[in-house]
Amino acid sequence: MIKTDEIAGYFRSHDWGKSHRRLRMLSFLSASIAIGKNDLTTEIMYCLKKYKVPQSAIYETILQSYLFLGFPKMIEAAICFGEVFGQKKNTRPVKGYSSQESERWYRMGYALCQRVYGKNFRLLEQRFSRLSPELFRWMVIEGYGKVLSRPGLSQTERELAEVAALIAEGRERQLISHLIGSLNVGADIRLLREVAHDIAPLVGVISSRRADKTIDMVEKKYAAEK
Repeated sequence: MIKTDEIAGYFRSHDWGKSHRRLRMLSFLSASIAIGKNDLTTEIMYCLKKYKVPQSAIYETILQSYLFLGFPKMIEAAICFGEVFGQKKNTRPVKGYSSQESERWYRMGYALCQRVYGKNFRLLEQRFSRLSPELFRWMVIEGYGKVLSRPGLSQTERELAEVAALIAEGRERQLISHLIGSLNVGADIRLLREVAHDIAPLVGVISSRRADKTIDMVEKKYAAEK
């Protein structure tokens, strides 16, 4: 049973270091959203606010969480965000999307997806086009175009937040893809290990050990393919 006070205390006392401090903290937030405990997510947001992590970066971490965790958990995290930061002001009315905007999302998403998957992109495209053409197109437009190409977070921050959520969810297949994707957009193995270590008390011993083994495997696979 995860105790909010203990995890929040761990977060406040943890040695985040000077390098990649914001990235690691946001990855912890992403894992806490995956756990689905609102009181914990709220407390972590208060901590992030105290550490002066930009509100916009926290907001973007929440928005992208629906891609890997679903709308229910993203909505709950958004409610927590409102409790900590208040309602967003000066918001514009939601309007329909133009065909030009959709086309731009597809172009941006396709380019980003190529970068994240590297030389495995063509295999991914062929596999999912055969499995489900709609799924591949939605992944490019909705995932990599509309959401992951937004400003506010670096691609490394986005990938590592995804990695943390996938460790918490136990999604081994997607975790492998996004560990490699993290390396493709500029992370290194040491950073992957730091994030996995950071969230270990949050995800539990079994998930933590499984993540360590997966990172070991990815390190060997990535080095062999270089």
